[in-house]
Amino acid sequence: MKILEEIILFQNPNPLLVSKQGIFPGISKLPNNELIALFTIGQAFDSADQRTYTSRSSDNARTWSIPKLLHNHNYELIKESETLKPLLLKNNDLIAVGYAFIRPDDLTPIVNSDTFEILPLHNKISFSSDLGKNWSVPKNFNVNNTSLEISGPCIQLNSGRIIGAAPPFHLKKKEHSGWIIYSDDGGQNWNKLSEFYSSSDGSISTWECRLCEAGKNKIVVIFWAYDNKNKKNLSNHIVISEDGGQTFNNAIDTNIRGQASNLLWYKENILFTIHCHREEPTGLILRKVDISNNKFNVLEEFNLFSKENISSDSSNISKQFGSLKFGQPSLLLLKNNELLVCFWCIEENQHIIKSFIVNI
Repeated sequence: MKILEEIILFQNPNPLLVSKQGIFPGISKLPNNELIALFTIGQAFDSADQRTYTSRSSDNARTWSIPKLLHNHNYELIKESETLKPLLLKNNDLIAVGYAFIRPDDLTPIVNSDTFEILPLHNKISFSSDLGKNWSVPKNFNVNNTSLEISGPCIQLNSGRIIGAAPPFHLKKKEHSGWIIYSDDGGQNWNKLSEFYSSSDGSISTWECRLCEAGKNKIVVIFWAYDNKNKKNLSNHIVISEDGGQTFNNAIDTNIRGQASNLLWYKENILFTIHCHREEPTGLILRKVDISNNKFNVLEEFNLFSKENISSDSSNISKQFGSLKFGQPSLLLLKNNELLVCFWCIEENQHIIKSFIVNI
């Protein structure tokens, strides 16, 4: 594996005049071979004014258009800070799924550092029928009256069903699990399909989970496992389903001490995975792995991004969330054995959206 190009998808063009922090990118390939990126811009990492923006590329991710707002709705009465990820459907419509925190004012934090309570949260979805040129105002959708951390994109199975992976979003010591949610009507209505992971005492969170279809009805989910009882990160785990996400095998410990992660099906039982290592030794590591026989066998690995002072304060989950310096990596296969890696990071005190083109 080799880095061919390093590209800035977004950075604040006027940092001396205004604060514009870019975080949480997601990218989809369109039928015309354009790419569309959705990401969040706000004054600060947890600011109340965070909104989703779109940008496009017509040259295989080498250059990107000036970001524009996903929608023009003005939150006058109740302010919401939103983040959404795109998915191209088989009928060429697009959906963007995620969540929005309800913000009582500009200075109330998302997480109360004393009680670990989080602000109210709505599951959100937006629709586009013109390849992402125009989007609906994100609407709330309900899944068992539960607020979910839908931080990654959903996928559409060969059957047409849309599924996503997400945990209930809370910071309690127990009652944690990872859910598979689904829609059979293009994202209009959603239900819970299954639980892909739940520890015996409910103390293990499945943060930042991502999923892919690795062949017909074979679903693989990767997640950041966090032990809330003992206040420590565990290794990334994966789980595998052979029936479209209705049931899952026992979790597989990857023995990789990563946090936010992602995965991409390449061929047969071969995946590419990418892991944010926020505890020393730090880095953003791309791996080629074989998951045959319910194993996680690393074939090749490559550290794309490693700098000083990019570790997080892992003394508790609230401090960890509040000290992140890079995250939410994604993978997209381009032409000519090129892989697009996209993530957010802090450079020169600015949150930017960065990408690498990697020859695999």
